[in-house]
Amino acid sequence: MTIGRVDCMKKVLISLALLVPFLTGCANVDTNVTINDDKSAQVVTSLTYKGDLSNSTDFLSAKIADTYEGFLDSKYKVEKAYGANLSTITAAKSVKNLSNEDLDLSSLGFVSNLPDKRFIQVKKSFLLTSFNVDCVYDNSSKVDEFKAPASMENIKIEEVKPSSSEYYHKYGDASELESSFDRDEEFVNNLDEDTKQAINDSINEVTDQQVKKNVDTKFTNSFSIQVPSIASFNNADSISGNVYTWNLKDDTPIEIKLQYVQYSGFAIGFIILLGVLLLVVLAGKILKRDSQKRIDNVDNIV
Repeated sequence: MTIGRVDCMKKVLISLALLVPFLTGCANVDTNVTINDDKSAQVVTSLTYKGDLSNSTDFLSAKIADTYEGFLDSKYKVEKAYGANLSTITAAKSVKNLSNEDLDLSSLGFVSNLPDKRFIQVKKSFLLTSFNVDCVYDNSSKVDEFKAPASMENIKIEEVKPSSSEYYHKYGDASELESSFDRDEEFVNNLDEDTKQAINDSINEVTDQQVKKNVDTKFTNSFSIQVPSIASFNNADSISGNVYTWNLKDDTPIEIKLQYVQYSGFAIGFIILLGVLLLVVLAGKILKRDSQKRIDNVDNIV
């Protein structure tokens, strides 16, 4: 096999491997969940892509748009804004009361770890209400559906030969065309199995490195939860005020845990009243002790 043919095969394989939605274009997917004190909640997920997703002639753009919208269930309201250099797809849905209805995140690749399989569990007691999130982001199964084969064994590369008349018109004697292809085919057929395997391994190595490079540098995926005040527990990667953010990966499950506690107005009033009563009792005991000391002192003098 000539060096030119090997380089050509590398380019074809790398191009196919890069046709993986969300891994190739400069794309960001950000999902934000907001939990409110009135028990309402909403989720907003947005795809930002550096390119024109409305371009029907661009296979990659069309594939990214179709794949992203395929992750959304029917309750999402979708808005699109396409431009030549930047495109966004934003989808949102909400629930009025988390006690009655859960905010389902399963279509986005999340799986609940809670016993009741809710994504946001609400527990209410006499003194407080807690909002609990315990889930795992695992989108590997969906990503695999869109991956192109990266192995030489799974790809058939067909040679496209120009017609004899076209070749002769551009380059001269058409007999040179046949002899060139014949020599290449004969050379390939005479390679031993070790050499073929070495070439295949080198192509796959280049492909894997290129795909990894694109994943690391051109795609980000984040998930955040915003609560009314500070969460009592979380395992977020970063925190900004009352917003807790996790960096998601398509090849590694990410565990997401958060608890937000809301104290009821009655509970706060009860705690304040209890504190006042304790202060009164403590003050009464101090006054009683001082009075007893004065009486004892008078008795000693007499």
